Amino acid sequence: MPELQPDTEKTRQPGQLNEAQQRRLIITCKYIDSLLSDMEHALRTKTSKSPFPRYDVDVTAEQAQEIEGYIRRLRSQLLQILDWQHLKPEPPEIPLTRSIATELAFIEVAVDELRPRHLRGFGVVPADAVDALNDEIHKLHAIIKNMESYLRHELGVNSEAKAKP
Repeated sequence: MPELQPDTEKTRQPGQLNEAQQRRLIITCKYIDSLLSDMEHALRTKTSKSPFPRYDVDVTAEQAQEIEGYIRRLRSQLLQILDWQHLKPEPPEIPLTRSIATELAFIEVAVDELRPRHLRGFGVVPADAVDALNDEIHKLHAIIKNMESYLRHELGVNSEAKAKP
């Protein structure tokens, strides 16, 4: 009696990878794209205005453009590989506004952890620094609250956006 093959094997087209291989292909392409995004972020370090840059930008603007060209070509090739297997990238899942609201929640926690009662674990907070520290924390919280308000009122993000997974 002939051995039964799974349905996926019966319907396999010439040159087509199996389902597990296709999943691995798309996951790897997604991973490569995230690494390319990291490269783009690093290339924009100089223009980000961050007071805590991670990278010392040691390339010229022309060299950065050349690298960005390679990044575009790599992404184009990733899409061609997926197209070869009749696959498409998944559409984005997370609204940017939800991501920003979630990051703001994490920032708010980090700011709270700067309060004198939390810093006591690192030694006694000088009495003459407590009021100034609390003032700086208050200023940070005010900016966070203004940004949250902007998200809610101008961009329509509901207050539960931070709580959604």
